[in-house]
Amino acid sequence: MSHIKSKDTSIELLVRRKLFSMGYRYRVNYKALPGKPDIVFTKKKVAIFIHGCYWHGHDCGSRYAHSSQSNKMYWGTKIERTKQRDEKHIQALEADGWTVVVLWECQIRQSFDQTVEFIVKTLSE
Repeated sequence: MSHIKSKDTSIELLVRRKLFSMGYRYRVNYKALPGKPDIVFTKKKVAIFIHGCYWHGHDCGSRYAHSSQSNKMYWGTKIERTKQRDEKHIQALEADGWTVVVLWECQIRQSFDQTVEFIVKTLSE
């Protein structure tokens, strides 16, 4: 588990490459904001989090959201803390007037084009 990356994951890179090729410019893992969003459009005040289904406790039922079979007590507690922390960061950003978008790994892998369209629509609003 220690070899799992926390940034520049394959799904993050996929989304970032597509947005960049479409002409969008953004900041990556912007430390000035709560939770260090994965993609930030500072002028439009849009923060995008790209969550892995397992690490952030998404109950989508996909193969990406499997539950750990070893040390269930530890991992269950850890993922619950992660969900609470995510919610706290989202609330802080929204209180500061940011639009927050949470994209899930399963959503990106199953309907990539629709996910990108959703991001573009959010940026144009």
